[in-house]
Amino acid sequence: MAAPNIIIIVVDDLGWPDVSVYGRSTVPTPNLYRLGRSGVAFTNGYAAASVCSLSRAAILTGKMPQSYGLTYNIDESGQQDQGLPLDQTTMADRLHARGYRTGAIGKWHQGASPRYYPMRRGFDYFYGFLSGEALYADPGTPGIVTTPAKSDKPMARKPVWNTVTGPDATIVPNHSRYLTDDFTEHAVDFIGESAGKHKPYFLYLAYNAPHWPLQVTRQWYDRFPEIKDPIRRTYVAMIASMDAGVGRVLDALDRSGKRDNTLIVFMSDNGCPAQFGACDCSHPFGAGKFTYIEGGTRVPFIVSWPKRLKARGLMATPVSALDILPTALGASGGGVPAGLAGRDLIAAARGDRGMADRTLVWGQDPVFAARRGAWKLWQSRDRGETHLYDLTADPGELTDLSQRNPAVARRLGKKIDDWRASLPAPLWPRRAAVAAKMCAKSTELVY
Repeated sequence: MAAPNIIIIVVDDLGWPDVSVYGRSTVPTPNLYRLGRSGVAFTNGYAAASVCSLSRAAILTGKMPQSYGLTYNIDESGQQDQGLPLDQTTMADRLHARGYRTGAIGKWHQGASPRYYPMRRGFDYFYGFLSGEALYADPGTPGIVTTPAKSDKPMARKPVWNTVTGPDATIVPNHSRYLTDDFTEHAVDFIGESAGKHKPYFLYLAYNAPHWPLQVTRQWYDRFPEIKDPIRRTYVAMIASMDAGVGRVLDALDRSGKRDNTLIVFMSDNGCPAQFGACDCSHPFGAGKFTYIEGGTRVPFIVSWPKRLKARGLMATPVSALDILPTALGASGGGVPAGLAGRDLIAAARGDRGMADRTLVWGQDPVFAARRGAWKLWQSRDRGETHLYDLTADPGELTDLSQRNPAVARRLGKKIDDWRASLPAPLWPRRAAVAAKMCAKSTELVY
């Protein structure tokens, strides 16, 4: 069988409850539903970290970023000495070596200096921005709604917010265009251009929606008059706009005749950040970015490959962003190298029972977490706290069972201890570890 095309779609700060594929009706996402209906929507899909650059580094390398010192977020203003370490091989490096045309569109956030540039990390093509956040359009652009958020930030444009492209990072004058639409159009063009070539392609489509700033086109904002809170309304409209972009990508694949033999993985890099006031606190996973409660790492996670995977709908098997790279490499036909922690998502989607018994570990000192089965252990080392939760009975992590189940707490604590002992020193220091409220849950934030 011919090697499949591979598309990884990563969105930014999208909470688990904020998609309709899981049966919720608060945010209409018909195209994500369409994608999930063609494959599998994992209800227990996890990011590898609860913050942007770490999570995306894990997708690109197939390794926990802390294992190579990327322990804390790359500064969003584009610190020149911070980036994905150059000794780490990316998914684009690996697939390019197997004959794939490789493209990255959207948010990079793996280093803003030239040595970290995507086209020096295995990508043949790049169109996007290098920092951790960007204006979607100049606020003065006609037809753009810009909504002030709680805990808002200055909106002054910074040079690192510019969209760039090409081998020399040429600045693109696109500040009057809505960035989600701009990225979608370039993704559609990439698919169309690649369809006429004889080799497969890998597209890393990294939307920044619905990350702050809260900006959306009037067309989408006006579709949700029933939402009275302008912050939530803008956030929902941003998600709907992004969903429409995913629909255009799927339509482009259909036109190319390559949809059946295209492996698509869709996920969010982490959960919703509570501080801006846009999250859905009616659900236990409604908020949690920067934390290691479920709302920080449990995210929308969809896999589709019609030629190799029958549609299965919702599936509760725990899966991780670390699974994406070995899945892509296995699909490409060249084998999976040793040293990757992830497993095959296609096997998981087919019901591999061994996947349900895995232990997942996360953390940025001083906060760590581990999950096996229904049990979740959360630790704060600076506060001297250890909490054990039964996620089946208590998805909001409100009742500590560590005193009633000490053996379970010890086993999961040992997994965390062993992982911590294997890590090198962070490449740059932590900026903050503070108490935080995520909807109904009091926890600790790490940045």
